[in-house]
Amino acid sequence: MMKHWAIGLCFVGLLTGCMSTSPIHWKHPKLPSSQWSGDHQRCKRATDKYLGKQTRYQADLDVGTTDRYAEQMRAYEVAKKQKKLVAECMYKRGYFPMK
Repeated sequence: MMKHWAIGLCFVGLLTGCMSTSPIHWKHPKLPSSQWSGDHQRCKRATDKYLGKQTRYQADLDVGTTDRYAEQMRAYEVAKKQKKLVAECMYKRGYFPMK
């Protein structure tokens, strides 16, 4: 079961990377640029921790299903949710996106 979870998480990570047409770079008007990456990583970890506690998210990471299309759509929806939560976290920290 843990192996399926890890594989699913990798799949979601790859899907997240492929979703956006151009990468979003976060900037903060008052913090040094050396801190930006660390804050982004903290937001990603907090999001993963939050989503890991969600039953539906755990089910979405189960890649043992036989319906590949449904599996991909669930992974896409999870990746969208993850991206949204990371962005909300960055906004709360005072960052704004730059493309």
